[in-house]
Amino acid sequence: MINFLKGEAYYLKKDSMFRGICFMFLFASILLLVWIGTQVGFDISSPAQPLTMATPLSLFLYFIIPIHACFFATEGFEYGSVKNIIASGQSRSSYIIGKYLTEIKVIIWWVFQFFGIFYALYMAATLTTGSHIGNNNLSGDLITVFSALGFNILYLAAYSAIVMMVGMLVRKTASAVVITFLIIFGDFMLFGYLKDSSYAFLRMVSDNTLMTQIMKFSGMYVANSQHILLAGINDYIRVTLIPIIIVAICLIVTLVSFEKRDIHT
Repeated sequence: MINFLKGEAYYLKKDSMFRGICFMFLFASILLLVWIGTQVGFDISSPAQPLTMATPLSLFLYFIIPIHACFFATEGFEYGSVKNIIASGQSRSSYIIGKYLTEIKVIIWWVFQFFGIFYALYMAATLTTGSHIGNNNLSGDLITVFSALGFNILYLAAYSAIVMMVGMLVRKTASAVVITFLIIFGDFMLFGYLKDSSYAFLRMVSDNTLMTQIMKFSGMYVANSQHILLAGINDYIRVTLIPIIIVAICLIVTLVSFEKRDIHT
């Protein structure tokens, strides 16, 4: 498994898509700095405030990272490397787990790259311009920031588990990409169009989608003209359990399917 993980890490270093997305997030961090700076200036009430302003804008990560997970899941079938890896003695289950763990590392890297670069640039701009740096509600801002970062990683891991399951079942990159777009936008539509439905069942479906939870912990969920935030231990338990259950189900389905089906490339 260790050698396989090292091989996947080496593949990513050479992968043009991985490097392209790294550059995209770098560019996005700079654009976000310019946009927020021109809108509200660089005065901050606490050292953690820049990240509290950025976390609600993390939604676009969910339209990029799952696509990478899709390509990463199917590349072994497209190029035939999966046959060679299995033939070399790597078990099928360790192949799946290794792929998923590698994608988790990629998710963590991109989340901290995007927010880390933005924060470093924002603080540099604040210090350079001599803007005010307060110390109000620092502990509250830190709790908000670290909760949002942790939940973003967890929910991106859940989306990646779904997408990798689809990729392993379909095994064709083009088809898997189309299905991935349908999953992402379908989840977004379920959140947007069903949350105000007159039917209790449809509202229940909407209230348990991944996108609904993302909107809540990002501070963007609005109902009856009011922002709905996470409040109380039950909300945090629910927001944590939903993606964990999805990851477990998707990995089980992927492992069982991959063990039983022949490998054709």
